Order: sequence, then C-alpha cells, then structure tokens
Amino acid sequence: MENKFVFDNIIAIYRPYTKLFQPIFEEFELYPAQWLVLKDICYNAPTTLVQISKRRSIEKPTARKILKVLSEKSLLTVESGTDKREKWLSLSQEGQSLYNNISTRVDKLQDKIIENTGLSTSELEHITKSLQSIHEQILAMEEF
Repeated sequence: MENKFVFDNIIAIYRPYTKLFQPIFEEFELYPAQWLVLKDICYNAPTTLVQISKRRSIEKPTARKILKVLSEKSLLTVESGTDKREKWLSLSQEGQSLYNNISTRVDKLQDKIIENTGLSTSELEHITKSLQSIHEQILAMEEF
C-alpha cells in the first residue's frame, strides 16, 4: 500500500464525519471548532488560551474568537492567574451540562459507527496508536 493512501483515507473521513455530527451541533448553536474547544477545556481544565491553541493546533487569534463566543454563551468560567494577562478557563455549570448533553449523543453515534465496522478492540487500539503516532510526527515536523 502506498503511503499516500493512508493520508487520503484520513482526509476522506473528515468531511462526512463532520457533516454527520452537524445536526447535533446546530441544535445547540455550536460549530464543530467550538465543540472541540469546549471538549478540550472539559478534559484539561483549568487551562489557558495558549495551552488550548497548542493542543488543538489552532492559531491563538482563532482560539481567542472561539473562547469569546463560548464565554458570551456563559459556558466558561474565567479566573485570573498570577500574571493578570493569563486567564484560567474551566467549564461553567451551563458549559458542563451542555458538554454532557452533546457528548452523550456524539458517543452514541460514534459507538454505532464502530460497531458497524466490526472492528475488534485490538484492531481499534492499533488504529488509535497508529493515528496518534502519525499525529505526533506531523506536530514534530511543524516545529521545524
């Protein structure tokens, strides 16, 4: 198998995957990028804009715009750090409730997709490790 087919298949998954979940996000007036940042904060709170930007591989101005929208929707709590320019972000009660609601629906759909593939647990673990390894290499190459 040629290497390009691995990347072609990764890219081929993205659009239909995003489109599949779009109705869930639209119901809660969120865009996929906002959901990913909300999810990141849930997993890594308390966290900062800079940390989110690095983990999600998005530019700081983009992260700032997303955080502004999430904050305006009262989904975040913001606390000042020791340096007043640094803000520590967590989910508000409303944000946690929204995250739980969306996550439950996303998880069910993802479980159904995986179930329909017939992949075994060991195959899924192998795929996950392989994708993580590819991701790490891409991030390492960005640093040059």
